[in-house]
Formats: sequence, structure tokens, C-alpha cells
Amino acid sequence: MPTPANISNNNLLVVEDEKDFLALVAHLAQGVGFDVKTASNAETFREQVQRCAPSIVLLDLQIPGMDGVEALRHLARLNSPCSVALISAMDQRVLSSARRLGESLGLNMLGAVQKPAMLEDIEALLVKHRGLSARVTRDDLRRAIEDAELTVHYHPKLAREQSRWFVCGAEALVRWRHPELGLLYPREFLHLADDHAMTAAIADFVLTDAVRQAGQWRSMGLNLSVAVNLASRLAHDLEFPDRLARILQEYNLAPEQLILEVVEESSQHDAEIMMDVFTRLRVKGVGLSLDDFGVGASSLTHLAKMPFSEVKIDCSLIATIPQARSATTMVRAIVQLAHALSLRVCAEGVETAVAFDLLDEIGCDHLQGDFIGKPKPPGEFESFVLAWSGGQMVKSA
Repeated sequence: MPTPANISNNNLLVVEDEKDFLALVAHLAQGVGFDVKTASNAETFREQVQRCAPSIVLLDLQIPGMDGVEALRHLARLNSPCSVALISAMDQRVLSSARRLGESLGLNMLGAVQKPAMLEDIEALLVKHRGLSARVTRDDLRRAIEDAELTVHYHPKLAREQSRWFVCGAEALVRWRHPELGLLYPREFLHLADDHAMTAAIADFVLTDAVRQAGQWRSMGLNLSVAVNLASRLAHDLEFPDRLARILQEYNLAPEQLILEVVEESSQHDAEIMMDVFTRLRVKGVGLSLDDFGVGASSLTHLAKMPFSEVKIDCSLIATIPQARSATTMVRAIVQLAHALSLRVCAEGVETAVAFDLLDEIGCDHLQGDFIGKPKPPGEFESFVLAWSGGQMVKSA
């Protein structure tokens, strides 16, 4: 199987047994810059995967001779570096399950489109993920870390006060200012950080820069919280709470203005050590958010055992509001459960006015997503905050 370094950036394999729809999608994909191969049955799918080494596979869950789950397992067995987007007439619950299965197999799952699909939706998905493969190498990333080419952008986060929404903070997201390719996003390079030194360097940079930036905003009168993904190694480091306290003090940031987001998978080992680390962080005033809530098998167990202050509803649930009644029901239940446990709730991935209004009606505490505002560098973020608040200083929540 070819390695990522020799895969075409825009080599698309469309796996679909409806010939007319297959032809439409192939024509559309060629129009936005893809080299397209097609497969309408299991045998051709296997041949094309080996022959054309796709960078993206657009996969129907129902094809002759093989269902979509078997196809995902086939790609995983081959250690395929391709990304996968699902398309199917199956209901959203099946699509979501298939997507999570693909992720558990180590595949890069781009999303899912439900049939009957609008061609504009498929085009948007392809354009969004066009050219993600093999643009940079591990050595490039190592050099970028050494040359300080990494930067942090801030994704706006809203909080509600009575009937009004205001900007209360942001999530810190790493970006790479590549000297030739321009701004690169995490999906294009984080998978290359596969050794301890690189992952540690990136995690430490994002955390320190976010605390520094939030401290600077505080000195300007912008009382904004900042959320940072907590690296797994730090969640298991008994010395981390004290080091973090020193960083907060250095940049004059109140502990209450920092939220560490914990991915559920990182909290399934060494629970005793994590309980120690998490409890000390909470004692010091730092917030803890359980990320991707609603898709993990043991999320409720974590809520019961760990001292979280917030749950963050997974964007795959938010994306299906309000088309899927089950997703809306789950989100409503999560909000009610969290509030009963005295936890705040943040919904990420708010992309439409319909989702925004429904989450407002449900009583979600915090909202985050591109409908509100895209991630921005610090200067643009400050302008966004002031424009949202009508020029008034804001407070954290």
C-alpha cells in the first residue's frame, strides 16, 4: 500500500452502485479538481484501492458484495492513509455509528451525507477536504516547531445571560503558517506528530500561548476564558497542576479563566492518577470539560467519577439537529442531565441558525461553531469580540 508521501492530493474514489448518481458525483468532483475513479461493487472497490491509492474515498454503505462496514475494515487492514466520507440512504443513527466505527479503526473520517443528497452538500464536503494529503512530511513539521511557524487561532465561544448571548471566551486551536503553502490546519499535520517529543512540544506551545494570550486580553479589559485540549501525557503527570499554576501566575490569568478539555479516550487509563491530577486542577480553580460528550460508551461513568465542570456535546450530534429527531432528543437529555449534576453544557459545531435557535430554546449554556464565528488570529478575535458586544468590554462565564 502506498505511503502518504506518494499519494496524489486529490485522488478520489467514489464507491456507489447507483450508476446515474455515480456519474453525477464523478462529474462534480472532476469539476472541483479531483482525479476520479469509480467502483460500483466490492471487487472493483478492492482493485481501485490497490491501483489508484485514493486520498479520499466517498463510500456508500450499501454496495453489491460488501457492505460499508466491511469496506471500512478492508481499508483499515491495508493501513490505508486515505480519508473517508460516507454517503447513504440509511438513517443518521446508522451513519453516525459507521463514522465512529471508522474512527475506532484508525481511519480519518471526514463526515457523512444522507441520501437523497444535494449535490451542493457533496461539493462542499469535497472542496473543504481537497488537497489534504501528503503536502508536508514529519521532517517539515519538526522544522516548523523549531522555527516557530506554529501559531494559535481562537474559536469564539458564547454564553447566555438571561436572553442575551455574549462572547465569553474561545477555544485555542493550533495552526501552521507554512512559508510556501500558507495556513495549514491540524488535520493536515497533527497526524505527523507521532513521537513523544513532537506531541509534547505542540501541546506545551498551545497551552502556554493560550494562557499568555488570555492574560494579555485580561490586561486590556477583555475578561475572556480560554479552552485548551489537554494532552493525555499531562493528564497523567502528577507535577502538571503545580507547573500550570506557575504559568497562570506568570501571565496573570485567573485559574477560573482556563478550561482544559479532556477527550474521553485519554481518561480510560490510570484512573487513580487522573483523579489526582483532575482534582488538584479543580481545587486550584481550573475548569475541566469532558469533550465529545454523547458519543463515548462510558461518558456517564466519567461524569460520575471525575470532577468535571462542563460537558461539551460532540459536533456529530449537533450537525444532525434538527433533521434527526433522535439527535435533538439526545441533546435535550444531555442538557437536562448536566444541569441536574450542576455542570455547564457547551455545544460545538453550531453551523446553522436553526441549530442555534434550537440550542437556545433547549437551554444550552455555551455555543461554539462557524455560524457564530470561525477561528481567528488574536487581533481579529479582539475585533470580533468588540463588534459583537457593541464596543463594550465583556466578562467571562
